Amino acid sequence: MSEENSGMLDLGSIDFTPDWARKSAGVSVGKVRPSVEDGRGRDSGKGQRPFGDRRQSGGDRKSFGDRRSFGDRKPFGDRKPFVPRERPLDVEVKLLPETKALGAIIRRIQQDIHAYKLKDLAYFFLDNPMSVLAKITPRADSSAPPSFHQCKACGCAALEEGDVVAHVLSAHLADYYDAKEVDCEPPKGNFTCVAKCGLSGVLLGPPNVHEFNSVVREMIRTRYPDMPEDQYRARIEMVRDAEAIEEWRKGATKKTLFFAKGAAEGAQGLTREQAEGELKRTILASLLSAPKNLMITADVALKSPVRSLQAAVRNALEAERRAPYAMCYALRGAFHHRKMKFFRANDARGPEFVTNVEYREFDSAHAIPELAAAAEFVSSHPCCDKSEFPQGSDFEKHLNWLVTTGHAVAFTNGVYSMVEKFPKYGPQWKKRTKKPEGKAEEKPEGKVEEKAEAPVEEKEPVQAVAAVEEVKEEAKDETAPVVAE
Repeated sequence: MSEENSGMLDLGSIDFTPDWARKSAGVSVGKVRPSVEDGRGRDSGKGQRPFGDRRQSGGDRKSFGDRRSFGDRKPFGDRKPFVPRERPLDVEVKLLPETKALGAIIRRIQQDIHAYKLKDLAYFFLDNPMSVLAKITPRADSSAPPSFHQCKACGCAALEEGDVVAHVLSAHLADYYDAKEVDCEPPKGNFTCVAKCGLSGVLLGPPNVHEFNSVVREMIRTRYPDMPEDQYRARIEMVRDAEAIEEWRKGATKKTLFFAKGAAEGAQGLTREQAEGELKRTILASLLSAPKNLMITADVALKSPVRSLQAAVRNALEAERRAPYAMCYALRGAFHHRKMKFFRANDARGPEFVTNVEYREFDSAHAIPELAAAAEFVSSHPCCDKSEFPQGSDFEKHLNWLVTTGHAVAFTNGVYSMVEKFPKYGPQWKKRTKKPEGKAEEKPEGKVEEKAEAPVEEKEPVQAVAAVEEVKEEAKDETAPVVAE
């Protein structure tokens, strides 16, 4: 695969903030993932009235006279023809992380101290088709297994070798030849007619000149790539006007020639047909392959001219987005090979995380009071974030030391929990005990009001603040740099 198709990974687009954390921040949490075809979310139609739901009350229902008349509707010929959905190719599609994208993710985790949710990483790949590698194999029980042909330069694949050859000549000629526009003398001779494009009005030239067929093919390639050649030729008109012939003659004073890259100065230029012929003889064989099993990025597969191949990969992506078991399995194996650590939060069946940090429980009995107080605060406030940290102290520095030494877990959504068998993660740990709201009880006259003892949930942060404020100067050398947001 070329770097152009596999290296465009935007790591900054990863958003590991879960729904429950975004709800607390007042952010909309509707899960709308881009669809494979047009990038719109699956829920784009939610909220619209069903086809058969016609309200009968109020001014909601339009009267018959308010409807658009039949004459205002588009003529039948202007409507887009119905295109049935292509039947998927009878193959097995296995989705894997693309090698370069996987390497970028691994390097990020290795250089970070955060714990990454494995399912979020899987969705990051699935939401970026250029980062997904599709392994396509014919089914074992298939009576007529398909044969694959592929371009080595970009991975474009088809079921016929001729389609790949046409792709190479169209998309990769510029990789080996430079096109330059040069001046030339106007055509000489007597011409009785000139061909005119019936779609654009461009004058193509007399049909009896040598370059006419090349001009037609270039017109199709640049302006109408989806139109068959015979259909385009049927739209060509012959103009016998002397003014049109003279107009074409005056405009034909330039032509495009192709020069091999790295050629010496003064080398002879080639027409497009000559350049394509030379590429076929010298380079084409090295760009073609006929693999038994096709390896192609999902992005390239979804742009393939073979619609049945598009449908097979699209269906595989949609199924994996509903439940990313295969992608999680592949990522788990790749991370395990790089000696990364895994753990589950809350319980044995909770969400799975991966990290490069070696975790171990904190021994507060043998720690300085400041670190012990910081650990006690996080332990009593699982899933706390910076908005809950004690103010006016070096609490954050001590918490960073606990994270970098593997005693506390820093999740990618900005919350912290202490290390234990199953570190706490999720909205259920954000519930804090609050004093019940209501009218205060009336105290009998003559009695001195006794000071109520503060509840444990409110007293512990105060104790943590008091302990952290007694930081010793020698403990500052043990703190780690501030965790990057």
